[in-house]
Amino acid sequence: MRTLYRALALLTALGVAVQAAAIAWGVFTMISEVEGGAVIDSSYDPQANTGLATHSMGAMVVAALALLLLIVSFLNRFPGAKKWAAATFAAVVLQWVFGILAFSVPGVGILHGANALAILVLALLAFRAAGRASETVPTAARQRAPVRP
Repeated sequence: MRTLYRALALLTALGVAVQAAAIAWGVFTMISEVEGGAVIDSSYDPQANTGLATHSMGAMVVAALALLLLIVSFLNRFPGAKKWAAATFAAVVLQWVFGILAFSVPGVGILHGANALAILVLALLAFRAAGRASETVPTAARQRAPVRP
């Protein structure tokens, strides 16, 4: 189960990295379209912009990964398993709130971008916590007395 936890944590972090790349791709695509004479107004179809469409779909993937990480955390018994998974999931929920609010209050987009970095860090901390836990010596092995000749 610890391996699954580590995989989900790493995939969540990688998903955030893909999200950042996708939104950059989408914005630069829009800029290129405007420079080419396009007008971006209410008729603009963001799903026709591959970067924006990828960012939109990626949001659902990252949310699903974070939810699975939280569920799997309850099947793990290493220190910090639940704490890091819950923090990651909470940051993902907050990310959705910021993302939705940013359409009405564009300045909230700053929080959306900064929170993405927080999700990345939290997911990597979850990954690291699981890795450190697998490096520790089991309790039973520490309690055994050394064999004397």
